[in-house]
Amino acid sequence: MAETRRIIFLTYNGAQLLDLVGPSAVFTTANRLAGKRHYDVIVAASASDMVSHSCGITICTTPLSDLDFGPKDTVLVIGADQAPLAKAMTDKALGVRLRHAAAQAERVGSICTGVFALAAAGLLGGKKVATHWAAAGQFSHMYPEACCNADAIYVTDGNLWTSAGVTSGIDMALAIVEADLGTAMKASVARQLVVYAHRPGHQSQFSDLLAAQSKEDQRFSGLASWLRDNVATPVSVETMASHVAMSPRTFHRKFVDIYGVTPGKFFEALRLGEARTYLDTGVSVGDVALRAGFRSESAFRAAFKEKYGVTPSQYRNSWSAPQ
Repeated sequence: MAETRRIIFLTYNGAQLLDLVGPSAVFTTANRLAGKRHYDVIVAASASDMVSHSCGITICTTPLSDLDFGPKDTVLVIGADQAPLAKAMTDKALGVRLRHAAAQAERVGSICTGVFALAAAGLLGGKKVATHWAAAGQFSHMYPEACCNADAIYVTDGNLWTSAGVTSGIDMALAIVEADLGTAMKASVARQLVVYAHRPGHQSQFSDLLAAQSKEDQRFSGLASWLRDNVATPVSVETMASHVAMSPRTFHRKFVDIYGVTPGKFFEALRLGEARTYLDTGVSVGDVALRAGFRSESAFRAAFKEKYGVTPSQYRNSWSAPQ
């Protein structure tokens, strides 16, 4: 009989509770669906047995000093906003225990900005990591010895597992379940929680549409949404320019200045984003290519592989859950 693994979340006053409860639900749901305890979930803290979180909820924790780490443990530090995170980074007891965990546990890692605590403990030299996109620049400035992927949902590097902002901790937890218990269990847990079976770690924290909307100004108001609604039809640069009442030459120049890519490449990225949605619904790859406006299935497959690093079929298989 397989030994029960421990998932140990390290928290502190002011930490983000969603970083804890989302991933913990993945592990406890795996227990329930399996009908046996594969995981013991433990919430530990170094300061007090009662820890108040950012949302105002206080929970009882296990004293960190009471824990000895072993080869069946996964130790994850959760994230927080700047002020409480700064205190956690200077918590000497937390740093000592994290170094012990790195040497003894099966896995050590972080959710969201918890990666700063790992770095403060001296654990990330030469390591590849992920964190919330808004904190990635500051992290890279403070800890240039680590390689931070500002775009990835989660990153694994040996026994180090780090995830991006908040709900991406759920994706990383599902990946851990898959590593421990297999793809079928991962997919069953995802179905139960009504989340995608698995988003690959290299997938962007943003959809192309959201990234575009975050950059829109009055000159291009609504353009991204309009293009998304017209992915199935050819849309020329001239048509885009007409939609925002500009000359094609002015439109192209201003578009590249704002978005950093040509209008054609931008539109292709939106079409591929819509194609991912169609793939999730079970539509055939050929029909997806047509609905997303590609001239042929082979052109669609090539563009999809270039952008996402997997074929449409591989992407669908990685997200699909058993019926």
